[in-house]
Amino acid sequence: YENNESIINANQYKSFKNVHWIDNYPHHRPYRIYEKETHHLKYTWNKSYKAKKGKIFFSEKEKKFANNVWNKIKVKSKKKIIHVEPNVKIKKGYKNRDWGFNKWQFVVDKLSEKYIFLQTSHSKQKKLKKTINIHNINFRSSCAILSKADLFIGTEGGLHHAAAALNKKAVVIFGGFIHPNITGYSFHKNLYIDDLNSPCGSKHECKHCKNCMDLITVDEIITEINKLIK
Repeated sequence: YENNESIINANQYKSFKNVHWIDNYPHHRPYRIYEKETHHLKYTWNKSYKAKKGKIFFSEKEKKFANNVWNKIKVKSKKKIIHVEPNVKIKKGYKNRDWGFNKWQFVVDKLSEKYIFLQTSHSKQKKLKKTINIHNINFRSSCAILSKADLFIGTEGGLHHAAAALNKKAVVIFGGFIHPNITGYSFHKNLYIDDLNSPCGSKHECKHCKNCMDLITVDEIITEINKLIK
């Protein structure tokens, strides 16, 4: 919400005639249905919900930071640049959203002569080899860097939403955990395995989700990257 002139603080609402309250906050997400009976086992998805791409308003400092990063890269090479996110947020069910760090490394290894790969990371997150890594910057700075990229690749999560807000092409892995009709965007290449148990939303490590991720191959990701970046 930073730098968005349409957003006000709650204590300012009396100063405006027309205020639209955003009914979206922790434990009250519109893409979920909260069922007491199954809450401890799984996320129940609201299949009538459809994500709308947002907007990000960068400060001059954030723009300058991103420009400096990209200028240093572009001086050394004219290759297309891919922003890659191999890590997933650690929360309940996170392993079911994880395609596998080693598979992301295989993708980078196979394409590192053709493209430049850039990764932003923080804390103890794993860092891919053969990438330009920018470590311990905040999410907004990561988004500012992403705004300059030719393509984003990663799993369903914060940066894929940022890529949509920035109108960036993307290859996004959904597996069988949540459906791209809910949190995906039509102008991205969304890889989803639609079987009888999908989207399962399990909060525990799930064989179904692992099988779905296994069905999405490194070669498939490489093919989609080459299609989109061409």
